[in-house]
Amino acid sequence: MQPTFTPPIRAVCFDWGGTLMSEAGPADMPMGVWPEVRAMTGARDALAMLHGHVPLCIATNASVSDTSQIERALARVGLGQFFSHVFCYTELGCRKDQPAFWRAVSERLDVPATSIAMVGDSLDQDMRGPARFGVQSVWFSATAALGERDVPRVAQLPEFARLVLQAL
Repeated sequence: MQPTFTPPIRAVCFDWGGTLMSEAGPADMPMGVWPEVRAMTGARDALAMLHGHVPLCIATNASVSDTSQIERALARVGLGQFFSHVFCYTELGCRKDQPAFWRAVSERLDVPATSIAMVGDSLDQDMRGPARFGVQSVWFSATAALGERDVPRVAQLPEFARLVLQAL
């Protein structure tokens, strides 16, 4: 299903692992110290399209990496300069499918949840969970399973960025 956003979008949250950064690496150590890190295809283009229009943030359930490790990994692939905030489970103590996570995001950004766009590769944690709290969420997936064809979905990150720009 083609996503649409209700304007105005005043902030954008990206999931980190599996959305902006490849998760191909040692699962038991922070990504910032992995021997090799890699940005996902289209991540740089999407971020460059949105940068300067709205605050760009990371919203992650990462439990091995803290904010400094996330920032380190992003810097290693040249994406760090795009983000104003990192919202991470390790610091917030709650996950994206919990209301406290989105209360913290909304309060720190001074933006209502209904004016936040979120994209990520986990149907439950990045799309359905945040949507329950008013966040305008999109699933980042190249394919949709038969039972999920009615879920707002993008196959490429620049596609998400174009849709957000239309809703500013």
